Amino acid sequence: MEFIETERKETDKEAWLEKRKHYVTGTDAGKLIGVSPYGGMFSVWLDKTGRSEALTETPAMKAGKTFESGILKMYAEELDCKLEHVDGYDLKTCEKFPRLGASLDGWNHDLGIPVDAKNIRWKDEKWGDAYTSDFPDYYKAQLQVQMMVTGAKFAHLAVMFSGQDFFVYQMEYDDEMAAKILGASEAFWPYVESDEMPEADGSDGAKNFIKDTFAVGKLDESKEATEEIKETIRQLKNAKAAKAEATGKETELSNRIKAFMGDATVIPGYATWKNDKDSKETDWEAVACEAMEGMNPTQRADIIARNKVTKPGNRTLRITAKGF
Repeated sequence: MEFIETERKETDKEAWLEKRKHYVTGTDAGKLIGVSPYGGMFSVWLDKTGRSEALTETPAMKAGKTFESGILKMYAEELDCKLEHVDGYDLKTCEKFPRLGASLDGWNHDLGIPVDAKNIRWKDEKWGDAYTSDFPDYYKAQLQVQMMVTGAKFAHLAVMFSGQDFFVYQMEYDDEMAAKILGASEAFWPYVESDEMPEADGSDGAKNFIKDTFAVGKLDESKEATEEIKETIRQLKNAKAAKAEATGKETELSNRIKAFMGDATVIPGYATWKNDKDSKETDWEAVACEAMEGMNPTQRADIIARNKVTKPGNRTLRITAKGF
């Protein structure tokens, strides 16, 4: 076994992030073909056009980065191979698929394949036996792009579950998924080049972008409904009705359980109903009143007037159509 640790320079990060904007990466591919739980085409468009919100590193992301080297070392030991933990800020590209780019975690020099490392909280039904391709499709999309860019015929996914259960999964080059990724990438990229907004998806990024971009509506402007938007409105109306019914049922069942528990905080093995930690917050209105206590009414009014901020009212979408 030989393990090579390649230096990763934080100074290269900004250049890497900028370069990623010009390619469809493995994480993008999963969103474009509809297998990622982290967004769709709209999310990728926000990212490629520099409109996405700054990404805050979550504890899960930090843990994944921290344990990546250790997971790859365990992989190298299990397969007794020469494994390189590559520079993650090096975006791999190739002439055959010029639209694609991939940042690798590891490279198995003995087999000539990419190795991706994942730190997963627990192994659920989405994960199968070791050395099978029985794992979530959004990870398969990542590996598929890595294989397309590097020319590998298969790839490995090294996974650490619950900090102690180590599994290696294997995926063969998938011609069907490759075709889907290429087709989706070609269909998507004109939106980047034209800076035209694609169809919105259900991601928080799309929600926030639309809210901020169209914060104030023009009262004298209207649009005639297309057949497509009529169908969308019908679906939204049905979805709202289903949500209201589900919410009502959820509230009813929750109330029954709470009434049964009363002052108890635990139904052993089934449920808990505990108070969160107490929180403290500053009553700034009271602070301001106390600070202005010695001022005359004119001085108070002047301070209040100077600190007033006008905020546009929220735009609320209401469905007025009847007969659906």
